[in-house]
Amino acid sequence: MNKKSNNLFQKILTKRTVFISFIIAATLASCNKNNEEMMTEAHTTTLHAESIKKGQLEGQTITYERKDGMNFFQGDIVLSDKQLVGDNSKGGASFSRWPGGKIYYTVASNMGSINANKITSAVNEYNTKTNTQWIPRTNQTNYVEFIFGSSSGSDGWAHIGFQGGRQNISLDQYISVGSVIHEMGHTVGLYHEHARKDRDQYVSIQWNNIQDGQAYNFNMYNSGTDIGPFNINSVMMYWPNSYSKNGQPTIKRANNTNFTYNRTGFTTGDINTINTMYP
Repeated sequence: MNKKSNNLFQKILTKRTVFISFIIAATLASCNKNNEEMMTEAHTTTLHAESIKKGQLEGQTITYERKDGMNFFQGDIVLSDKQLVGDNSKGGASFSRWPGGKIYYTVASNMGSINANKITSAVNEYNTKTNTQWIPRTNQTNYVEFIFGSSSGSDGWAHIGFQGGRQNISLDQYISVGSVIHEMGHTVGLYHEHARKDRDQYVSIQWNNIQDGQAYNFNMYNSGTDIGPFNINSVMMYWPNSYSKNGQPTIKRANNTNFTYNRTGFTTGDINTINTMYP
């Protein structure tokens, strides 16, 4: 082989060596990335599993999530430690009503005008259609503060019933007025409609479509008091696709047909339920 051919061979060999090295490096990087993603997912799953707890709520064993120092039941209901150990003293029971149906409230200074307007609309719905009265706080010690949640989300959460002292309702930036009414419903003392003891007569839970580790959010709450008939359009009803892992419904009608639900505000059933609780 002459010198020119030898140089050409070396160049080809060098390029091929570089190319093969690039493939090996890219493959290793991909493997490392996949391993990192798998480790991250496993770590997240482990953290989630560690945050899932068992507790007692009015004599019933329930599953809840311990997150940010709070106890989340069915996703957006915050239970106090007293409620989970059955301490009914000092307004600790989950069925406690607001005295006289009067709920004093204040709005956090960072809430923003858009959500402040949603709160005003929701308060007007309660004050004009139910026996509860939401009243701006002056110096009351038992009250609710609307606090700002996520700047990119559309959810919320609230403490359940009257607990005494300050309690919160958290609202994300893009939450709807209907969902504000929903969270205020928890404060009034309402649980989710899909958790009623008679729910299986009216709806079918699609367990195979629920996200892994979230099925406990669909358990029935047997210790509550069901008021009036089941209301699939209740403002307290889960969405048809709540916690779906595949975009398919997690809740259908009992005859296995889909239902369309828009959370826009109170139904007559919601109003009757609240007014039964607060005559």
